[in-house]
Amino acid sequence: MGKKKKRTPKIWCYYCEREFDDESVLVQHQKARHFKCHACYKKLSTASGMAIHVLQLHKETVTKVPNAKPERDSTTLKFM
Repeated sequence: MGKKKKRTPKIWCYYCEREFDDESVLVQHQKARHFKCHACYKKLSTASGMAIHVLQLHKETVTKVPNAKPERDSTTLKFM
């Protein structure tokens, strides 16, 4: 018998359910795919940060996270 490989749980993107092996790659993915300003292409760290940036700098309202599944496209997360 060989050694059992220690399985590390996959990290996945809440917005599109894509899986990643590394958290830093997930963060890069979210900044590039979900939290990028449509007006100036600035990459932000969170959906709410992107919404605030767009409102303050570009005077527009963002209500949905880009490239997200329809049920997960809110810029504010709701925890139950």
